[in-house]
Formats: sequence, C-alpha cells, structure tokens
Amino acid sequence: MIYTQQQMEIVNDLVEVLDSKFFKTLSEPVRVQIFKFVLLNGRVDISTIAENMPQDRSVISRHLNLMQEVGILAAQKESRHVFYTVNCDTFLERFIRITDLTKACVQECGPLGCRMSK
Repeated sequence: MIYTQQQMEIVNDLVEVLDSKFFKTLSEPVRVQIFKFVLLNGRVDISTIAENMPQDRSVISRHLNLMQEVGILAAQKESRHVFYTVNCDTFLERFIRITDLTKACVQECGPLGCRMSK
C-alpha cells in the first residue's frame, strides 16, 4: 500500500506510541499487582509495598524503577524515602493517544487488517 505524506505521519506516530516497553511493563503480573496496590493505597513507599507482597524487596524495587521509567508511576524522594504514586496524567495520555491515533489511522488509511464497527 502506498501512503500519502499525511497517512505516513499518522502511521509512524501510531507505531511510535505502541511502545513495547510500556505494554511489557503492564503485562507482568507482579507489576500489575504493584500498580493495583499503589492505585488503591495512594502514596506509598517501598517498605509498605514490600510488606504486602510476596516478592523480595529488591525485586519490587526493580519493578518500581521500570514502572517509573515508562511513566506509569511517579516517584518523590523525601529524605531517605521514595514515595510512589500512580502517574495518572501520563498513564491516561498514553491510552488516549493510542486510541486517537488508531481512529485517525483507520479513517485516513482505511482498513489495516481491522475494521471498526459503527
């Protein structure tokens, strides 16, 4: 299929936003468990998380670092403690961007192996 310049920009933007690291982070059961815990409990530090998870603190720390790196969690350091919260704006913006670009791609480029029902 030959794309126009505008279509190519939309497709490239969609490919860029479909970041495998973001989805990989969300697909790991332990990270989903941590995410849910932070979501339900608000601002928490690693000690609080570790007390409520079966994983070792070092494992949780690695998961927290990755989740922060991809923008799912935000971290705030206070003295020797780091507190984590769900980074709602970034998390929501990512899904809105994916949805908007998918709609634009289907509208501008036609069916790309999928159909949107009306």
